[in-house]
Amino acid sequence: MIVSPSLSPSHLKKPLAGQLEKNSNSVLMQDIFNKVLRLSRRETHVIIIGEIGTGKKWLARIIHENSQRASGPFHSFYCVDIDESEYRDAFWEQLQFDEEHITLKYDAIEKASGGILYLDQFSELPDSYMVNIIDSYTKGCNQLFRYNMEACPRLIISMNQDSYNNLLTAPVWDNLLHQLDPVAIMLPPLRERKEDIPMFIDLFLQEIREKYSEWKSVNMSAQAMYECFNYDWPGNIRQLKNALLQGAVLSYGSTIESHHLPFSMSWKLPYEMEGNS
Repeated sequence: MIVSPSLSPSHLKKPLAGQLEKNSNSVLMQDIFNKVLRLSRRETHVIIIGEIGTGKKWLARIIHENSQRASGPFHSFYCVDIDESEYRDAFWEQLQFDEEHITLKYDAIEKASGGILYLDQFSELPDSYMVNIIDSYTKGCNQLFRYNMEACPRLIISMNQDSYNNLLTAPVWDNLLHQLDPVAIMLPPLRERKEDIPMFIDLFLQEIREKYSEWKSVNMSAQAMYECFNYDWPGNIRQLKNALLQGAVLSYGSTIESHHLPFSMSWKLPYEMEGNS
């Protein structure tokens, strides 16, 4: 089941979500907020698909905070560049003995008991790991939580857009759909919701002011704002946030001008930026 990007929800709990809901001018994001709020209240598993830096983990936390599992854990397992020992420790069954029983334990699944198990960048795993993790999840729920299915963690899986497209023709995709029957949310890149760039700039500048006492007056010039609006942001929201932090550093916490932004955003050469001296 695929949910494509309607008014936004009025009571998302996260402060960031509240600001985005209130100030977002993007019809796409308003639609997604609405669907996410309704989806949060259900127990279905979720796949969040988007480019790197679009805010997939943030969206997963919104689902958690607005679900019936909000008081439970949000356990994240980062799937990029894991070695075999990390994978085994987290998802391979381990025998545990007590006075009366012999049970199977799955570390990552138990850490998320009663809450959310977030598989971050799941699509970057080898196919065999993906299959084994889903199998472990299914076996773990049947074994560990058969008397209390509410304790079985809900799965939220993030996938990069390109990897997801490749995965659609792989056998592991059929396996995942068959065992989990998930809902998929497509998170658009920042270049497709540019009307939200000023909102993100205001938000991130405020975060910088609050975090760094010496930069309490940092702001951005109209020209720098214009260049940010017209840039395509291949790294999405994460890249924008890093660009503003660099701008704050190079402007000494004053007004961020165009030449304070990362070199990739400007056609000028570095030696041209400060007056050719």
